[in-house]
Amino acid sequence: MMSKNVFIRESSGLLKQVSLVDAIMLNIGNMSAGIALFESISPYVNPSNNPTIAGPGGVLWLASIIGALLAIPQLIIYTSLTRRMSRTGGDYIWISRSLNGPIGAIMAISLQLETIAYLALVSYFSGSAMNAVICTIGNVEHSNALLYLGKNIFVDPYSTNLTIGQRLLFYGISAAFFLGAILLNIFKAKWGYRLVSFLGIFSISTLVIAMITIAIGSSHFFTSISPLLSSFGVSVSKTSHAFLPQVNWDYTLLLLPLFALYTYPWMTAGPAVSAEFRQTNKIAKLNLIMALSMTALLVTVGFAEMDLVAGYYFNYFAYSSFIYNFWTVAIALASNPFLQWILGLGVIIWNFYTLSYGVIVFSRYIFALSFDRVLPEKFSQVNRYGSPVYAHILDLVITLSLLLVPVFSVTAAESLYGATILGAIYFFVVSIAGTVFGIKNKVKALTISGIISSIYFAFLTYEAGINPIFGFNSLITQIFVGMVIATGILIYAVSWYSHKKKGIDISLTFKEIPPE
Repeated sequence: MMSKNVFIRESSGLLKQVSLVDAIMLNIGNMSAGIALFESISPYVNPSNNPTIAGPGGVLWLASIIGALLAIPQLIIYTSLTRRMSRTGGDYIWISRSLNGPIGAIMAISLQLETIAYLALVSYFSGSAMNAVICTIGNVEHSNALLYLGKNIFVDPYSTNLTIGQRLLFYGISAAFFLGAILLNIFKAKWGYRLVSFLGIFSISTLVIAMITIAIGSSHFFTSISPLLSSFGVSVSKTSHAFLPQVNWDYTLLLLPLFALYTYPWMTAGPAVSAEFRQTNKIAKLNLIMALSMTALLVTVGFAEMDLVAGYYFNYFAYSSFIYNFWTVAIALASNPFLQWILGLGVIIWNFYTLSYGVIVFSRYIFALSFDRVLPEKFSQVNRYGSPVYAHILDLVITLSLLLVPVFSVTAAESLYGATILGAIYFFVVSIAGTVFGIKNKVKALTISGIISSIYFAFLTYEAGINPIFGFNSLITQIFVGMVIATGILIYAVSWYSHKKKGIDISLTFKEIPPE
């Protein structure tokens, strides 16, 4: 029986509007295969960028396979619990109901603040993709106009000597897209899902086209690549061709945290909107396994194809330049400008695809926290278009504010990547919640998966804390992470106290009210 102190809302207003395709596209955007094949992982196979690795032997495609296999216990947890508790907020609901309400609320708030910072950075640093595309096509086609744009207008945002005008340009592009995505979601939630699906299908299609282009261009690979590298001042000696080197398993395993940063653990999107699934059980059963399989296939084949065509050792030395990666190689091997621009748009759109999924998912976590009274009730109000409008407005305000960080300091912005340790901690807590749920309900597969997943995320948390390439050793990052966790604790404490004064015990919410 419900407590008389708990106010129960009969309907949230969220509509059953998510198809299987929408859910899969949300999850693939969450795992961001296209970004993983750009500058996110491959440069760190070389010790010049990754001090934890001392030489050759770390194999990207092998690490991808291992990472995908280690994600299976987490997949079992997320699929099983989504089928049993298809609620808005996904894993936040599982933690708060199966483990502990306050811990669930604090961790969910922390994760959302970390996620919004990450999406703001992805949005801003999409300028890196623009710069790489413009400069690559400019060099391949010997276009002075494009080279001028790459050097003076759409410059590399990682550069330390940017003018305020150049920084504001990237801010304006990112802010405009983000505002457009927010407005689409506000005026009709269904349009937000369609935007994600459209961008996802386009992004995945261009990635497949890139694979085909590299395969076709393999016969003239070095002829096409050498001028491109030399134009950027990158010198790589042609070594003996070897698809598989003498594998150093230590170095290969040390690549796993990089994959964890961008790809396989990120299964939160589908479960977060599971209350809106059209065919709840079918989509809950299929969406994550299909998304994980597709992501693993795209990432693994992409890295393996590069080693097959160029040879492991050539890639090992060339990757460290950052300019040389799966996407720029595909553009350099493309046969005509039209194909080059299709591929270029592909790598740029992947960034906005990731951003568009984030707009939806963030609002659903905020909705769930509001429905549980941790956040003000205003954020769980839905307009007549089925959209949590105030949650989206909160998202807009926070994101546009955090977007200002890289405008004033690229160093400070890069340091915020170290906050991804919060993601590893969050998944560790979800794994424990899965274990507890499995034990209480005598679901053996869930219990075993939870234990294995907990061990894996404990390792990833440790790596995120000590590995210098993740930036947690930065004082700025440590302050940011501390402030994020403190904010979660403060918000919950204030909410608990304010409701207690009104005679409402919000701790009962975590036992009795499932956000729909």
